Amino acid sequence: MQKELVFRPEQIGNVDDIKGFLARKAGVPVERLRITKAFVDARRKPDVKFCYRVTDDPETDYTSSALKYKGRVFKSYSRPVVIGFGPAGMFAGLVLSHYGLNPIIIEKGKDVARRTEDVNRYKQGGRIDPSSNIQFGEGGAGTFSDGKLYTGVTNSYQGFISQTFVKHGAPSDIMYESHPHVGTDNLVNVVKGIREEIIRLGGEVHFEEEFIKFNLNQYYRPGKIEGITTPKGYYETDTVILAIGNSSRDLIRKYVKWGITSKPFAIGVRIEHLRSDIDIAMYGFDTSIYKNIFAANYKLAVDTSTGNKLYTFCMCPGGEVVPSASYEGAICTNGMSYRNRDNINSNSALLIPFDPKKVSDDPLVGLTYQDMLETSAYKLAGKTGYAPYMTYGDLKNHRSGTKSDHINPSYSPGAIPCDLRELLPGYMTDTLTEGIALMGRKIKGFDSDSAVLTAVETRSSSPVRILRDEESFESIEIKGLFPIGEGAGYAGGIMSSAIDGIKCANRLVESMLI
Repeated sequence: MQKELVFRPEQIGNVDDIKGFLARKAGVPVERLRITKAFVDARRKPDVKFCYRVTDDPETDYTSSALKYKGRVFKSYSRPVVIGFGPAGMFAGLVLSHYGLNPIIIEKGKDVARRTEDVNRYKQGGRIDPSSNIQFGEGGAGTFSDGKLYTGVTNSYQGFISQTFVKHGAPSDIMYESHPHVGTDNLVNVVKGIREEIIRLGGEVHFEEEFIKFNLNQYYRPGKIEGITTPKGYYETDTVILAIGNSSRDLIRKYVKWGITSKPFAIGVRIEHLRSDIDIAMYGFDTSIYKNIFAANYKLAVDTSTGNKLYTFCMCPGGEVVPSASYEGAICTNGMSYRNRDNINSNSALLIPFDPKKVSDDPLVGLTYQDMLETSAYKLAGKTGYAPYMTYGDLKNHRSGTKSDHINPSYSPGAIPCDLRELLPGYMTDTLTEGIALMGRKIKGFDSDSAVLTAVETRSSSPVRILRDEESFESIEIKGLFPIGEGAGYAGGIMSSAIDGIKCANRLVESMLI
């Protein structure tokens, strides 16, 4: 049995037990009902529909899709080392642990509980800890960008990743929602649970331990890894999975000889509107009147006469703009939402593609440009630690310094009105000015004069790629090194990074089969 059930907001918005309600409508015992898809049909506003696809088929177990070699016999091996405990390193480590390979995971930052304390202190105006912040620590940057699991990538591993999250405390609706959303408040417990499973299976997770160098064989297998060194010791291994995030800037600079090339990324700002304004524009009503309908999402992209595209990214409904720098003297923005998505503002990155190869052949030019913008944003705001912002009305009317009369910037520890034309090059401010106006044709009020633009957003993706073999995932420069995830330039978010980690782990295990 498969059915599609369609409801008006007032029919579904405040029911106490959605699954029980759907089971009654479908005529199926609640214990047999499974929701396979939930989405909003807002094509004919204000006649918005909330749609559910349901079945009485048993739930799929996705374990075998990710652990395809479980129970097989492997050749003798040294324990693999994973550097980095974001989504890529976490899921690579989890899969290796399930295979009984007992990985050793090295993470520069702190465990998620102490990391959360450091992040909250920084948001309240304290000094940044370069090793424990929104970029570094258990769970990676995704832990503090609310756990959006939506991705344009289609892969059989997605079900396993979502089931793993649910197993460790994520809400079960991430299995079927069209925009699955864990929430930062849930993620801190989820990543702890995955870490504990890795340890239970025989893996190790070492926090506050920073990779220093590879030890390479000089005789029998020149250039092959035979161990790594950290401040706390030496680990003998011939297999290292490099799962650093895209903010591991010092490491990238130090090891540019790994075979690094620059790659396109994007630069921009965070735009904020009142959540209720976006809800009304998208749905025709304020979602706060319903307990089962969350703040509205949007995704926009426009081409401008400047020759540049402007697009939204990492939209955070009912969320906040957060400080995402990883070193002192810099301002970098990101966005996050808690599970309920009920903060007063909604925000999104507004990004303009940037190709560093058009500027220089230097593989680090993109990283250098990011640093320049972040330190310039810090200086523009008077070296206060606050973020510079500008209203859209000021930007398009060539004014500066006006506070929004409708929206308070949510950036913590604070934001200061500035002229962003002193920070961003002219083609970018022109693209923002025209692009926001075009987006206003798609979402009413998006181009409101009071919309807040907070700078600067630079780390939506890595500015470099560590080159690897397409089949084996092994570095083209160092034998035994396997660069993966967002920091290595092969992913762009929680789900795609986790997928890359699982793929790499399975490729390694495949090479060990007897």
